[in-house]
Amino acid sequence: MDDQIFDDKTRQELPVDLNPLPGGRVSIFKNKKVMIPVGVGLVLLAGIGVYFLITSKKTSTPTSTNVLLQIKGPDQLTSGNEAEFRIVYRNGENADLVGISLEAFYPTGFTFKSSTPASTTFSGQAYNLPMLKAGGNAEIVIRGKLSGSTGEDKEIKARLHYKLSNFNSEFAVEQSIHTSILPPNMTMDINGPVDVVNGQDTTFVITYTNVSAQDFQNLAIQVSYPVGFSFTSATPTASKNNNYWTIPKLASGSSGNINITGSFTGDSSQDKLVRADLGMLINNNFAPQLVSTATFRIIPSSLSLTMTAKPDKYVKLGDTVNYVLKYSNQGTIGLNNLVIAVTLDGTAIDFNKVSGQSAIVTGHTLTWKAATLPTLSVLLPNESGEISFSVPIKDNLTTNLKNQAITATASISSNEITQPTKAAPLVLALVSSLDLTVDGNFVSGAAPMQVGKSTVFAMTLTLSNSSNDMSNTVVTASLPLPSSAWKQSIVPDSEKDRLTYDPNSGKIFWRIGTLAAFTGKFIPVLQVTFQLEVIPTEADRGKSVNLLSNIQATGTDSFVGQEIQTDNIASVSTSTIDDDVMNTKGTTVQ
Repeated sequence: MDDQIFDDKTRQELPVDLNPLPGGRVSIFKNKKVMIPVGVGLVLLAGIGVYFLITSKKTSTPTSTNVLLQIKGPDQLTSGNEAEFRIVYRNGENADLVGISLEAFYPTGFTFKSSTPASTTFSGQAYNLPMLKAGGNAEIVIRGKLSGSTGEDKEIKARLHYKLSNFNSEFAVEQSIHTSILPPNMTMDINGPVDVVNGQDTTFVITYTNVSAQDFQNLAIQVSYPVGFSFTSATPTASKNNNYWTIPKLASGSSGNINITGSFTGDSSQDKLVRADLGMLINNNFAPQLVSTATFRIIPSSLSLTMTAKPDKYVKLGDTVNYVLKYSNQGTIGLNNLVIAVTLDGTAIDFNKVSGQSAIVTGHTLTWKAATLPTLSVLLPNESGEISFSVPIKDNLTTNLKNQAITATASISSNEITQPTKAAPLVLALVSSLDLTVDGNFVSGAAPMQVGKSTVFAMTLTLSNSSNDMSNTVVTASLPLPSSAWKQSIVPDSEKDRLTYDPNSGKIFWRIGTLAAFTGKFIPVLQVTFQLEVIPTEADRGKSVNLLSNIQATGTDSFVGQEIQTDNIASVSTSTIDDDVMNTKGTTVQ
């Protein structure tokens, strides 16, 4: 059989003997040796073909165009400054998202500070997220510090993994944000313990530095405390509100510290976020330039104390606030000689009438010790107790200080735990109160009133306000007389535009708007007088005449945002106005 595969040259290099092997196969040898290079090449070609055949069928994780991912953050950031990056994701599918997790990828120079919700890793790069309903939105807030060279581009990337509740495949969507680094002028950090004992004082330090070549003037630092933080002290002393410090001058290369001491109260393992803003004072307005945050995690105390109050939000003049203290030993050893102390603050408190069960009252402080309350001698593990006390509020204020509140702070200690554990402080706002009176006087006409004859009365509304400014203040009254009774006579002139009568509804409106605190006490009362004409009919004979009904004042307390209203005055008649002429001549129709 002629060979038609090899050319003449190759044929000459093959052995002379080309006898076929059994099965028709040909054995190719040269000098009785296998041609190894040819065999290896054939094997490699076969392997490569199989590899491409397999990999060509492999697909990447699918994505859905209906699940959206977005990262919101600053386009530019001063090197060393801290920022918030909000990762927002939306479920535009018709099914719920389940098995949701997120990966975060940070650039070099990024320092993770905290996040909401908390990450499953200390580096803040992994998050397990709850189910997201169809059409729902959710977000992750990541706080971190970015540092780098001027002009450097920093990319933060997020990848969301999820499944659809009606489909088993896993999907993923990615998004990124770029932030350009600006040259730094100042730096600021908050340093303190990671874990803080619930209710016990801890100290953290705010450090700020001018890293520029120029001096800065008129700076300030403002600190935002979380719910459950109770301020104790600071060095240096705050300029105002225990959270604001002015810095007249910060020279180039110089630094400063603010040491803040206070207690955090909350649930075990709860994170508490403290934020500090460093800014400039421009025309006495604070303009933030730099931000820093720190997260403190609460760990339980062996000695627990809670405080509740009724009422629990607002108090009125004349109220009595009833407090309850609950204490317990959550440790493993008994505690001896417990001391509980409560300090009260507020000019509206009637301190002479403060009382507490077995309490030692000294000035503004109530103290309970084993000497007066034997149950405080020993508190075994898992034991608890309860104490109550009452705080009366004055009936009247003697000061013109508005927007007042009463504050109660409580602490507990023992021989074994000498550092006091504090309860969350309670602050109750003092709401304002309105007082409305209605007076009537005979002006002219028939006295006593007679059927078919005119009698004119002057009706005076007097309104006063206690401790807080009021907004949207209005007095309404119904006129149970014919529309012709309204005489359009209003005094003083300044109230003519605010006092109106609506003949369709039969109502009188005195739209005051803003009513200053202490109207009627430290500033004159607000009054308006208008005239009504009464012409009795035969049906009125022998009866007194109703002049006004359903009279009430309402307004919004600007301090607490609560609507305040006076008691409704059901009726004012000729027999109730207590006018001398009518009392002498008669209050009924003749």
